[in-house]
Amino acid sequence: MGITSATLQRTFRVRYGNQCGTCFTIDMDDQRYLVTARHLAQGVTGRAEIEVWHGGAWKRLAVELVGHGPGDIDVTVLAPQQLFGGGYPISPRDDFRLGDNVHFLGFPFGLGSEVGELNQEFPIPWVKSAIVSAFNSADGIVFLDGHNNPGFSGGPVVSDGGSDVRILGVVSGYRGDRRRVLDVGGHEGPYTYDLNTGIVVAYRAGHIRQIVSNNPVGIPVS
Repeated sequence: MGITSATLQRTFRVRYGNQCGTCFTIDMDDQRYLVTARHLAQGVTGRAEIEVWHGGAWKRLAVELVGHGPGDIDVTVLAPQQLFGGGYPISPRDDFRLGDNVHFLGFPFGLGSEVGELNQEFPIPWVKSAIVSAFNSADGIVFLDGHNNPGFSGGPVVSDGGSDVRILGVVSGYRGDRRRVLDVGGHEGPYTYDLNTGIVVAYRAGHIRQIVSNNPVGIPVS
């Protein structure tokens, strides 16, 4: 089954300072929150402004910091100061199994599908598929077998069954591997290149719930 509007209408292209990526909205206890990767919003403290791509331009959005993930946890939760981001209720759920088929959404290299009024002038994100390959309980990392690109950071990892939409995690990046360029004789030269290994790194949705429970200041959903 493909991704439904419930997820597509909650995923946005975001910018803060010189960092661009993806964010998405979720609801908990009838309050709305905006989630992204911490490395995109590291400088946000208290009340701040981020930018969301809308109608072919960057638009300012006032937010309040709910919390950054502690330690190396690459998750940030913000409280938008105006209500937007889809009507179908979606909340983070930490229920997945090894081998599960999932999707992750975002805007690679700033690209998305501009569909005008069909999505209230917001672009529709790209959708990629993956499977849950491994996880680390100590730090809440989930490893996916997929192919990530710059721009997906902060996007949701989802299991979208239509009537059962689960936000399983937040995209952080991908595992790279630096290789040496070989010369014509097959010997390693002085030059290197970075290889995308196809291992997507994400953080479990439980981190979202924990951050919100420590500071539940989301905007009410009516």
